Amino acid sequence: MQLKEVFTRIEKKAELHSYIEQIPAKYKKIQKAYLAALVKLSYLLYITQSDQKPQIKELLDELSQIPFAENYDYWTWVEHALILQARIAREEGQSDVYGQAIKRIDDALQTGEEDVVKVKHNVQDRFVKGETLTTQTIDAAIGQKKPSMECEQRILYILKLFKIKELGAQLPYTDEKIDAESQQYIERVNEIIKQIGIQKVEPFK
Repeated sequence: MQLKEVFTRIEKKAELHSYIEQIPAKYKKIQKAYLAALVKLSYLLYITQSDQKPQIKELLDELSQIPFAENYDYWTWVEHALILQARIAREEGQSDVYGQAIKRIDDALQTGEEDVVKVKHNVQDRFVKGETLTTQTIDAAIGQKKPSMECEQRILYILKLFKIKELGAQLPYTDEKIDAESQQYIERVNEIIKQIGIQKVEPFK
């Protein structure tokens, strides 16, 4: 399935039109940038507008159909879409949707020669232990007093926390620690959005 086909279907969905039309043209000119913008949109809506769950699911249903093509510049974003799809499915008790999303991620992890698969597993093991988490960009945004940048960086951090949660957190992280930290970041994102407006953060700017 071509990315262009997925984008076209998303753009034709009336329930998503009001959001899609607010994404700047600069993102739509480059497929990877547009994919990233759509995934960021799904997380932004999930974090700030829980009443938009049907629209979020529609968007994720389309993004989750993009196949793994050995290109992590694209797959990393598709994987984040699958993670959010799995999270929502878990919250709503849809075990079949949850299982399919996690299987897509695992299938990509198992693709390749033995040495390649081993490296992928090592990278994921480090990730679910929280070894790659850093607040450096968030701290920099706070120091520069740039709330929109802080908001965007916190959302990217939330992407990572959600991924750790759904792939199975390992010590020193626990489900409880992930949930508490996620809630803290979500609350701060909503505080910033309330102050500056949702149009001041990616993918709307």
